[in-house]
Amino acid sequence: MPWRGAIRTSDRMANSPTAAAQFRPPLTALAVLLAGSPLMAMMFAALGPILPLLAAQFGGANGGAFAAQMIMTVPALGVIAGGLVAGIMVDRFGTKPVLLTGLVVFGLAGSSGLYLDSLPVLLVARMILGLAVAHVSTAIGVIVGSWFSGLSRARFLGFQAGTAGVSALVFLLLSGVLAERVGWRAPFGIYLLAFVVLVFALFGLKGSQVPLRRHEAVGSVRDLFELWPVYLLALGLFAGYFMTSIQLSFLLAEDHIDSPIQRSLVIAGGVLAGGVMGAAYGPILARLGTRLMPCLVIGMLGAGLFIIGISASVLVTAAGAVISGGGGGMIAPHIETLILGRAPLDLRARAISFMFTILYAADFLNPLIVTPLRLALGIHGAFVAIGAALLIAALAAFGFTRTSIAASLDRH
Repeated sequence: MPWRGAIRTSDRMANSPTAAAQFRPPLTALAVLLAGSPLMAMMFAALGPILPLLAAQFGGANGGAFAAQMIMTVPALGVIAGGLVAGIMVDRFGTKPVLLTGLVVFGLAGSSGLYLDSLPVLLVARMILGLAVAHVSTAIGVIVGSWFSGLSRARFLGFQAGTAGVSALVFLLLSGVLAERVGWRAPFGIYLLAFVVLVFALFGLKGSQVPLRRHEAVGSVRDLFELWPVYLLALGLFAGYFMTSIQLSFLLAEDHIDSPIQRSLVIAGGVLAGGVMGAAYGPILARLGTRLMPCLVIGMLGAGLFIIGISASVLVTAAGAVISGGGGGMIAPHIETLILGRAPLDLRARAISFMFTILYAADFLNPLIVTPLRLALGIHGAFVAIGAALLIAALAAFGFTRTSIAASLDRH
């Protein structure tokens, strides 16, 4: 594998310019690191197909739909809150303890629907699930940042994104089958897969190979604010990315695409494209470089949304979903690559955890942006407006990149 080399054994070694010890991580360790993104995808994908069943179980026509949506979305609040503290917990206790604890909590809270009947208690459990996701993802991100560097890091982050895309499709299909054959509780059992990851983490991550608990003073949090351009980019891109997961179903309904299977296929095409392009992120970055990469990501996302907005057939809409999904699949690895490359080593955990706060803040920001556009322009017009704005941003980024490259060549 191209990313199984030149890996540092710990943050302590990373702090030492003379460190030379390197190792090849065992496959069990790599499996644990790759499992982080699927767990985040599982948070929502495992319950997507059973929302009507949840609505019928928790209220029927009397608020059942709202209850089902809350069960689906409340973990995002947990991730937002967890992103503010997960980095601090990693700095205080180390990555492996945080990871192991997070996996246990993930499995227990995620599977709570197997036995809980109280809606308020289930909502609390779902929020705790979000907290666990933030801690697991932050711990894994810190290990990736410690073990990998340069293009090897970008390739691995791309593989994580690709794994998440494929896993989301698997969880969606598995959830539907379990719900149909067993009942609405059965898909909650998918979250028990976290305990499989836990076993791999216990035996696959050796103490000497993961970042240790920090005893030195942590750098000033003020340094974290120097990453604001990256976080601002992440907020805008993630808000655009959620157009397909939040708004596309409404557009398809307005276009009289009433078949759930057709809607699922359109959305799934974008998810699959995101997985493929995420997996290809490393090689693409190696070819384009860090300056041109944002142009491609923003451009594909904007072009896809624009095509969806002007589409008059489900096939054109599906093509737009594939294009935007492909661009969206590269957002997470690109943002994480930027953060890991720019954040001070002793603030890396907090920098990564805050990225997850930004991600799910964008989830809530999307409806606030789109609703006024939708009222003024219609759902198609909203897609056109968001897509056009992203395309303009991509062209501006490309123009700035060409100018800066030309200036650099003139100086030499």
